Amino acid sequence: MTGALFDAQGCLTDGGLRALATAAAGRAPEDVARHLAACRRCQARALAGHAPGAGKPRASGPSLRARLARAAVAALVVLLLALGGVFALRWLS
Repeated sequence: MTGALFDAQGCLTDGGLRALATAAAGRAPEDVARHLAACRRCQARALAGHAPGAGKPRASGPSLRARLARAAVAALVVLLLALGGVFALRWLS
């Protein structure tokens, strides 16, 4: 398992990771895909975006603090709507 895609230890080289990153979905070289399915080190490197030319890794989304703040605001809005409904029903009866 040597060549431009694999190093002496059998792991993917930068060229192997680049071949994976630039391949169309489902069109990666078979030996690269097979190795990646079994090698945790290469999986970590591929997911971290260490292949040259692979581009920036995708953002993971809003932080935990931002998500908690949004949830707190949503809970407050729901609480205020419920209280408004209770007071409206009391006023109507």
